[in-house]
Amino acid sequence: MKPQQFTRAARRVPVVAIAVAVMSLLAACDPVAAATAAEAVPAVPAVPAAPESPAASSVAASSAIALPAVQSDMKRGASFPYKRLNELLSKLRTEGEGLFVSRFVLTDAKDNTKPPPAGTKLALMSDDDYIPIPVDDQGRFDLPTFSEQRVKDMDFGTNVPKGDLGVRLSIDLATPPEMLDMATVRRIVSVGQRLRTELLPWYVRWMFPQIDGVIVCSDQPQWTLDWMEGGQHLRLPLPSEAKQREPETPKDKPSRACTVLTGQEQWPDAALLQPQPGANTKLYVKLRNTRAS
Repeated sequence: MKPQQFTRAARRVPVVAIAVAVMSLLAACDPVAAATAAEAVPAVPAVPAAPESPAASSVAASSAIALPAVQSDMKRGASFPYKRLNELLSKLRTEGEGLFVSRFVLTDAKDNTKPPPAGTKLALMSDDDYIPIPVDDQGRFDLPTFSEQRVKDMDFGTNVPKGDLGVRLSIDLATPPEMLDMATVRRIVSVGQRLRTELLPWYVRWMFPQIDGVIVCSDQPQWTLDWMEGGQHLRLPLPSEAKQREPETPKDKPSRACTVLTGQEQWPDAALLQPQPGANTKLYVKLRNTRAS
C-alpha cells in the first residue's frame, strides 16, 4: 500500500494582523522604520461592537464589587516582645543537651491556678507573620523558635484585654523516672547552671531558674538506687524529705512524698533510680530561687 498524501488546508492570516506583527517587530528594533511602516498600513473600517449580554453585564458588575475587609479581634503587644523569649527557648533547645523541656500555661492574671477566660486566643504576630498558637482547655501551649531576623519585631497577640492574662513558665525534665541515674542528675545540675551563668544573656536569666538538683515525688515513698559494684548488685533506699513539697501541689493541699538528689552524693554515676511500680512517680527540677541574679 502506498503512503497516503494528506493535503493540509492553508490557514489565511489577515493582512492587517501581519502588518501589526511587523510593526511591533520594527518598533522594537527601529522606531523610525516603524513610523514609516505605519503610514503604509491601510485603514480598516471599525466594526461596531456587539451589544453586551445581560449575563456579561452581571459578571462585570460583580467583579467590580469590593470584598469586605477582614476583621480580627487579635491585638499585638499583649506582653513583652517575643524576641527575648525566643532567645531563651533557642538556647534551651540547642545548649540544653536534651535535658529540659519548657512548659507554658495561660492563667487568670489575678490567680495563676485558674485557667484563662473561655475563648482565649493566642498568636505570634509581626508585620509579615501571623502564627496561631493552639491553647488547650487547661491553658497549656507550646512555642516555636525562629531566626533572629524573623523574630526581631514579633509580639504576642491575644483577643483578651491587656492585663487580664497571666503566663506561667516552668522548666521540666525530659528524662523519665526509670531512666534517671546519678550521672544524669549531675548533668542536669551542671548544664542548668552553665545555661544560666554562661550562655543566657543577663536580660533573660530571670526566666530560667537556678537548678540545684532533682526532686522525685510519688504516691508511695519507696525509692531505691541500684548499681553493680565488685560483681555485686547493691541497692540503697532513699529517704523521704519531710520539708520538700511537690512543686505542683496547691498551697491548701497536702503534698505527696518526695525525695531529693543533688548530684553531690557519693554514689556512683551508674546508680539508677528504681521508682515503685504504679506509684505515679514524677521528676522536677529543684530550684535554688527564681529571682534574677
